[in-house]
Amino acid sequence: MKNNLKKILKYILRTVNGLGSRRKCYICGITFNYFTKYRGGTKNISEFGIKLKMVGSDVDNFGCLYCGCHDRERHLVMFFDKLKLWDKIKNLKILHFAPETQLAIKIDEQLPLDYIKADLYPTNQDIKQIDATAIPFNNDTFDFLIANHILEHIPDYRSALSEFHRVLKPGGTAVLQTPYSKLLRNNFEDEGIDNDGLRLSFYGQEDHVRRFGEHQFLKSLKKAGFSLRIMKHEDCFDVSSAYYYGVSIKEDLIMVQK
Repeated sequence: MKNNLKKILKYILRTVNGLGSRRKCYICGITFNYFTKYRGGTKNISEFGIKLKMVGSDVDNFGCLYCGCHDRERHLVMFFDKLKLWDKIKNLKILHFAPETQLAIKIDEQLPLDYIKADLYPTNQDIKQIDATAIPFNNDTFDFLIANHILEHIPDYRSALSEFHRVLKPGGTAVLQTPYSKLLRNNFEDEGIDNDGLRLSFYGQEDHVRRFGEHQFLKSLKKAGFSLRIMKHEDCFDVSSAYYYGVSIKEDLIMVQK
């Protein structure tokens, strides 16, 4: 009875929300009044997290009720469209960590030469179990690599960056989004932050292992051997796009090249 009631309420919410037109999901194209919040949105972020002014996910405009995509996925598709990256990934070898469902579908539609979907904890047969710090492929294998908000989960993120650089072909491109603070010059992490409650308060999520500082993050990318090709949100989209499509106006596209 309780499960049926939840389904009915969810259906009603979806139906009523869909009558609006203030927002639009960039991926499925449906218009509605609001995106879902991530864990209650900004009001549930710790005071520490608020003060850091993190650049990353828009927790107040997170999910689409209709196709299930989240803001970071929508933002990548917007950037890919704007920069015409779809045309550039045709006939390429692609490695995609923690593949987002809708983004993966769009990549598959381009008929890439090889498309490897990877995750440390795969959720279906199409995804290979791969540790980003020990990628089981030869040097210079892939033309394009996507790691959208995974580095904040990896204790030895520098090893992951080294592996990304190793498996990319010379001239290859990687998209390496991660939440970071412009306030922090260096990364913030400490061995004493060792349980879910502390990680939630200080890192923003139970399975995050640090807060990246913008300066140190970009320095780490360069030290791994990459050249930066950052595309600013404001240079690609007008001021109303972030609100309408539910993405963070502060998050730029962190692209790098080997």
